[in-house]
Amino acid sequence: MIGRTFKTDIADYETARPDYPPQITEWLNDEFSVNETSTILELGAGSGKLTPRIIASQPKEIIAVDTYVEMLDVLKKKFPNVDCRVGSAMAIPLEDESVDLVACGQCFHWFANEEALKEIYRVLKPNGKLALIWNIRDNSVPWVEKCSQLLEKCRGGPLNMFEKAAELFPGYGFTELKQSLFTSAKKYSIEDLHRLMNSFSSINRLPVEEKEKMHAELDEIIKTIPRAQNTDQVDFNILTVAYSSEKVPIN
Repeated sequence: MIGRTFKTDIADYETARPDYPPQITEWLNDEFSVNETSTILELGAGSGKLTPRIIASQPKEIIAVDTYVEMLDVLKKKFPNVDCRVGSAMAIPLEDESVDLVACGQCFHWFANEEALKEIYRVLKPNGKLALIWNIRDNSVPWVEKCSQLLEKCRGGPLNMFEKAAELFPGYGFTELKQSLFTSAKKYSIEDLHRLMNSFSSINRLPVEEKEKMHAELDEIIKTIPRAQNTDQVDFNILTVAYSSEKVPIN
């Protein structure tokens, strides 16, 4: 989406980024009443990490929008029935009041601004809904917290994606954000942990020497991870934070 100034290695992104838990499908059905009449816009769809959870909610139609053709090509190969369109959050290629739900997985922080909210508001039907979803690291686990600290050091500080999103609601024609939290886990190999770090834009754009230094620091963290003998598999706990909001008339 606009505001994202990198092209993440798609192979690393596909392999290492965690999938969304099955509870997200239940949340879509319960929180947004998704059914066979619903049209859903997956904004910032990328390679389709969120898409299978949306498909499982059984809407009438899914439209996936992203700025990167390469990402959409991956999504289309996995899910050929999804309508893929190149576009941005500030210029959504859809008609006014044409979708029931806009779902953003792991991306709203890239376009959390007034212009994007106006576009989202435009394409939503009256009383349409907005879903914002992020997979985040469980920093209650010591070695995971160290990985987060390493990422923040490379980034130059915490992302504060939730605070950034919350500041915009209400005020732009949406109700206050309602939060839901889900937990899951993924098994990672040591190689996968390195790929996971490579999938972040702040790491992806580092000079080669700094990137090598980061991976050396990650290796030191990995040495502290408790795991079964004769395996390089580690359990990585994931928190999925999901927000819901509804379009309301602007006075």
